[in-house]
Amino acid sequence: MGEIAEDTLFADIALPIPVDRLFTYRIPDEAKGAVKVGSRVAVPFGKRKMTGYVISLGSEPPEGLDLKTIVSVLDEEPLLTPALLKLASWMSRYYVQPAGIVLRAILPAGIRGKGRSVIRGDVADRFPAEPQRPPLNHDQRAVFDAVAAAVVEGSPRTFLLYGVTGSGKTEVYLRCIEEVLAAGGSALVLVPEIALIPQSTARFQRRFGGDDVAVLHSRLSGPQRATIWRKAAAGDARVVIGPRSAVFVPLKNLRIIVIDEEQDPSFKQEEKPHYSAVEAAAFRSRSEGVPLLLGSATPSLESWSEATEGGITLFTLSERPAGGRMPAVEIVDMRGRDGIFSDELLRAMEKTLRDGEQGIILINRRGHAFYVQCGGCGWIDRCPNCSISLTYHSRGHRLLCHYCGHHRPPPDRCPRCGGYRILQKGAGTQRVEMELQNLVPGAKILRMDLDTTTGKTGHLGLLEKFGRKEADFLLGTQMVAKGHHYPDVTLVGILAADEGLNFPDFRAAERTFHLLSQAAGRTGRGMRGGRVIIQAFAPGHFIYDHISGHDFPGFAAVELALRKQLGYPPAVRLMLFTVSSLSAAAAEKAAQAVYEAFEREELRDGASLLGPVAALVEKIKGRYRFHVLVKGPFSGESKKKLVQAAEEVLAGTKGIDLQWDVDPVNLF
Repeated sequence: MGEIAEDTLFADIALPIPVDRLFTYRIPDEAKGAVKVGSRVAVPFGKRKMTGYVISLGSEPPEGLDLKTIVSVLDEEPLLTPALLKLASWMSRYYVQPAGIVLRAILPAGIRGKGRSVIRGDVADRFPAEPQRPPLNHDQRAVFDAVAAAVVEGSPRTFLLYGVTGSGKTEVYLRCIEEVLAAGGSALVLVPEIALIPQSTARFQRRFGGDDVAVLHSRLSGPQRATIWRKAAAGDARVVIGPRSAVFVPLKNLRIIVIDEEQDPSFKQEEKPHYSAVEAAAFRSRSEGVPLLLGSATPSLESWSEATEGGITLFTLSERPAGGRMPAVEIVDMRGRDGIFSDELLRAMEKTLRDGEQGIILINRRGHAFYVQCGGCGWIDRCPNCSISLTYHSRGHRLLCHYCGHHRPPPDRCPRCGGYRILQKGAGTQRVEMELQNLVPGAKILRMDLDTTTGKTGHLGLLEKFGRKEADFLLGTQMVAKGHHYPDVTLVGILAADEGLNFPDFRAAERTFHLLSQAAGRTGRGMRGGRVIIQAFAPGHFIYDHISGHDFPGFAAVELALRKQLGYPPAVRLMLFTVSSLSAAAAEKAAQAVYEAFEREELRDGASLLGPVAALVEKIKGRYRFHVLVKGPFSGESKKKLVQAAEEVLAGTKGIDLQWDVDPVNLF
């Protein structure tokens, strides 16, 4: 951080409060030299003591202020590097969030302690070994040469690697990182799901050794995350793999950033402060002069549009290496049929079992039944805090809200009409598992969802068992659909495939295409080939022709034309304002006031407004929510003006919470 001047007497500090300004504190004599830019300090604020972040130092105090004094310095050496402070400053401006709240989000929970030894998590020997350094084909070599040149040049170029499932994208990542490590650099690898980390970690540890590879994820304890952070900063962990929050790890001599499955919505933080890890990584790439490699079999339409228009460099891997074939895809029309499983899928599963092969069954639900309903009057048991139905779970015989956690036993009789016809509707993972056991006797089934993967290594144990062929079928929610590589999987079955198509979100078709294509790609990775059976109630939807043909570019062309026609990203930008209150009427009134404030011509700046409208899930944790959506070409200044206008019109209104999301991924 450089030498501290002897006349440094004051520090400008960001505090984690919803106020967009810095606060100046006096540095006590005993702390002179210890307070540095990037340090955390304890300071008095009102009647509280808070942790603040030192942004700058000076020798001249602000005029007319009676300054308070820093209580203590929390770090021997600053935790926030200059690169991270630049990133925080950009995030604060781009997402219109106070710097202190952004900095609190950047630092891992538990960083205050000195940490303890990280559970090493060497999983290289827990998954089947794969060929070491298979030769690169022509298309893979072209990507590697371009990225390796950017690494040598220190060029902040962005590359989009579009490769069909099983085309060898991970091998390209590994080769690029080999070059980085050989040159003494370090690498950051982001993956979307915690379930993808074990196999990713195994491949990286096998290639680079367990000591150099660290994995960061939410199920580690605070001290463990803090230890990884410090190891990376010291250069003791040279490859860090993790989901969204790993983008903030201060790797020493960072030379490349890789984002696998870049299209995944989990890279967007849904809680305040809202941010995109992909956008944060792009800023780090530009700021630190390192290449950014984005990879996907189904890129986001934003990235695809930018790549096809020449904004970033596009590479394509259109074939599976070693002669592997893309799986055949069959769309089964479920209209007019009873039951969860079609005859076609059951016959395919029985054949898979006879042949000693494996299969993956995807259903995008949890629980035993989707909801419970009275067969007499139609009453549905709903959460008292949230405007959604409760999900029935046979384990524990309970109804559970997946938003707020409210739970209770299912009723014996209907509270509305007194009837006893309480029916379980829909099919969750538990019910599918039970029916599958009855319909395919002798099949060994592993169920993988949030209920069976609790704890730090719950997902690892299930994946390890499946990799050892201790189960014939892996059944689960969307966490079974992405990233897994099992050569003996020859069948993928997809239940209720088009359930998401009718979701009231402009990204519904894109998300459904992503999920089904990724799931389909889990099969056909070995020499036995593969088969995909998709059960659909809307088999005529245009996405199925493109899924059957493994044709993402064709799907993207159709969907991008629709987006342009309707005025949605990437054709325009979005900013979502959410107003909430314990009172529905108060929330609606406040949202209307925000809408009317935005109608002023000087604020709209060419943007259009939608709303105010109740959120799709109107009530969560007892609070009613209303949305105002702004569509248009935003500048940093116009975003800030909108936020200021919303805050001003709601100033003094009690019980109202205002939040805003720049580039929202979810509109519900």
